[in-house]
Amino acid sequence: MEELIKKLIEETEKTNKLLQWGYKGKDPDELLTIEQVSEEFKIGPNKTREMFNDKALPVQTYTKPFKVKRMAVVNYMDTRHDYLKGG
Repeated sequence: MEELIKKLIEETEKTNKLLQWGYKGKDPDELLTIEQVSEEFKIGPNKTREMFNDKALPVQTYTKPFKVKRMAVVNYMDTRHDYLKGG
């Protein structure tokens, strides 16, 4: 019975996490590459590379290709980054 309760709590936490991030069929913890971020968020590949080089975006640089969580990209885009605006 205790095992069942633990499993229920885990599943409830997963559901709450998905609801918190506005679940639209996409896992907020999914790791995305530069190409995937560019395609999903409709950002040019060069601008996406600039974002990946920004220290404010927690990119996993120990993987090849570099990856970032979808949730981190959404959080990054919630703040202003005027230096990425370009000329």
